Amino acid sequence: MKTPVIDGLIDIVYPPKCLTCESLNPHHLCESCLLQIERIPRPYCPTCGHPMRRKCNLCWGREPSFTTARAAGVYTGVIREAIHAFKYGGARMLADPLAQVLYRYLTVYADIPWRRAECIVPVPIYPARKRVRGYNQSELLAERLGVMTGLPLAADAVVRKRHTRPQVELSREERLTNVAGAFGVRKPELIRGKIVLLVDDVATTCSTIHECSLALLEAGARKVYVACLAFGA
Repeated sequence: MKTPVIDGLIDIVYPPKCLTCESLNPHHLCESCLLQIERIPRPYCPTCGHPMRRKCNLCWGREPSFTTARAAGVYTGVIREAIHAFKYGGARMLADPLAQVLYRYLTVYADIPWRRAECIVPVPIYPARKRVRGYNQSELLAERLGVMTGLPLAADAVVRKRHTRPQVELSREERLTNVAGAFGVRKPELIRGKIVLLVDDVATTCSTIHECSLALLEAGARKVYVACLAFGA
């Protein structure tokens, strides 16, 4: 079992580095890299938050179940590298700095009334995938964000009822059907009558956050606001 002394000795022998530029940094993401995060360009959809021109291609023909969704940046460069390491590389230590990125975005830049939320819910992953990975990256992110915002975490309110293929492997049309009906609310008492802040790492077509929000609303949530680290193209 590790102790503070052992952790300190490990840091001396193997000093923590920024996982994107490899400069020495105790928080694993340096300020120089964080400043390179590309913000979502305007104009963007007032509902899903994705860049748009005349109309939103994501919301057109499908009214999202969530009220509004926003992301701290575009899924490219530094944020993409960090999320990839966090999600697939076992880099749990990135939960804190990435939650800080999202918290900073929400408190400084976000144009949604997220402070009205009464609890935080992470987008769940399928139990078998969680066992293999060892954790749900969105849950770690939501846990840290809950501490920063003071909002209670309802981590086990929503479950993924069936295994789905990773969205990154699919076309836009396939993504829309891949997660349809994939979520259910196990503990409705945690969200019934409440405004929920739903947290995820990356949203591309918004299919996952739409389906998860739909399950929350059907179980009695009043509204769902969504906060993501990044929006993919």
